Amino acid sequence: MIREGDLAVRLCVVTTLWILLVFPFGVKAENEQQISELERALMRVQQDAQATYQQFLMIQELRRNEMQGEPLADFPDGTVESVPIPKYEEMIRQKQNRKDRIEQYTADLDRLYARFRALEEERQLLMEQINQLERQPAESGL
Repeated sequence: MIREGDLAVRLCVVTTLWILLVFPFGVKAENEQQISELERALMRVQQDAQATYQQFLMIQELRRNEMQGEPLADFPDGTVESVPIPKYEEMIRQKQNRKDRIEQYTADLDRLYARFRALEEERQLLMEQINQLERQPAESGL
């Protein structure tokens, strides 16, 4: 026959064992879920950073080509009479359009660089959070 005191002690021991068994696994499972969510967020950030970097490279090349491009007006040789000489207003308009494109490319490069830096900072924060969560189970096991 089990006495009331023994029953209370056994219930206390069983409850304690249950808490010891379930709580670390619950924390571990919660940490694993958080790590999984952070890793998914990290992948999205890395993909966005890669796309941003590729856009940066393309615009950088467009800007470089525009800056090294052909002269604004190809003046014809003196021997060719069928090609008209470009008008002054047309040359000024082309020059202004080229300058505007270069300025736009420069602004786009600045914007993309800032976006890339922000994504890199976000990536670093996510990595720190993942590393911290991965260390927690090891620290609690000590």
